[in-house]
Amino acid sequence: MRDSPIQIGSISLQGFEIPTSVRFGGRHRLAVHNLSGGRRIVERLGPDDGEVAFQGTCSGPDAEARVRALDDLRLSGAVVWLTWESFRRRVIVSNFVAEYHSPWWIQYKMSCVVAHQTGTRTSQTPTILALISADFGNASSAVAGSPLSLTALQSALFDTNAMTTGTSAQAQAAAAVGTALDAINSQIAVQSTLVAAPPGTHSGPGSFSQALPSLVSNAAQLAAAVSARSYVGRIGLNLSSSGD
Repeated sequence: MRDSPIQIGSISLQGFEIPTSVRFGGRHRLAVHNLSGGRRIVERLGPDDGEVAFQGTCSGPDAEARVRALDDLRLSGAVVWLTWESFRRRVIVSNFVAEYHSPWWIQYKMSCVVAHQTGTRTSQTPTILALISADFGNASSAVAGSPLSLTALQSALFDTNAMTTGTSAQAQAAAAVGTALDAINSQIAVQSTLVAAPPGTHSGPGSFSQALPSLVSNAAQLAAAVSARSYVGRIGLNLSSSGD
């Protein structure tokens, strides 16, 4: 890179200040959720850039002034542009170390935290799949112990192409949402009837006390079904917007 211009902030590196190489890169953050049956949901949370690091030597009669200017970037904590060749990053100098050999020969090492780079977002919002996964988990918890089962919905939602617009997998997932909502609505209708039914016109206090546990159980299943319906309904809305 000796002949390649590199600039950080307002400072254009020159001569021996230009590094022979620049280390950069990073990873893509992933959240992996392992489900029953060996299924796996992988949430892509966005890029996580590692530090950009390079080193060189300030030389000549203004070596000390040049080193001070570079170190001032660390001291200020300012967000500045770092550019070389076709690469462009907004960075903060996180580490600067100089080795003073003489007034005209001072080696340095610099590391920069990437605040932003062209083509990426500075903040990440939860993915549609993450929202659907969370709602499905809540719906499953709500119906646990009730006659309702969301196994078919789970299989359809977490198919590889369920979030891809126009695929048969997405159509099947949407159909599974509709089927689940139909089953939940039927359960709500049944439990509503049982909860609203009077204990009997000729029943005495003893009969009512015997019927009370069943009434409480029916009310609990009604509340669970209503809760599950809200989560599954939102799954359907998010599924329909997954290709937007």
